[in-house]
Amino acid sequence: MRPAFPPRMAMTLCLTWLVLLLGLGAASAQEVTGAEIIEFGIYERGQIVGEFAPPNRGYRRQLVSDMTHLETANVIPGRLGVTFGIRYRVIGNGFGFQVPVKVVIRFPAQGLLSPEDPEPMLSDEYEKLEILGSDSFSAHTFDKQWEIEPGIWRIEIWSGDEKLAEKEFEVVTPPIS
Repeated sequence: MRPAFPPRMAMTLCLTWLVLLLGLGAASAQEVTGAEIIEFGIYERGQIVGEFAPPNRGYRRQLVSDMTHLETANVIPGRLGVTFGIRYRVIGNGFGFQVPVKVVIRFPAQGLLSPEDPEPMLSDEYEKLEILGSDSFSAHTFDKQWEIEPGIWRIEIWSGDEKLAEKEFEVVTPPIS
């Protein structure tokens, strides 16, 4: 009786199935299960090395060389040059895989009024690739006077339709005398 597949073809089919199964295992290993906020508060940002996404109605998204944690704080002084945010880690099944996440910065209820647009800006969001298990930052620096808006600011980390983490800050401005 002749075999259903010649030996060489049977070996090729077995290897193909093995590669397919390993590939499916690797894909499932990239599943995001959460995010943890490692530290938060006021930072000193390093040198600006570029922009990682186009500006949103005058609100710029800049890439910096380094972030140094200065103080753990929930209340942030609304002054030019102040940087606040979070250091976080996306976790999941696997380590070292790149996964897409969305970062959302929600501004106070009244929004920000950019000189480039008469409509209040209520939030800014962008997508980026994160490496599972590695630390990352999301922060805001008051570079322009119109960005300083007192109230509750929130930084959120999302994967698809699931919010992984969030941190609220209260921005306060000194009283005007």
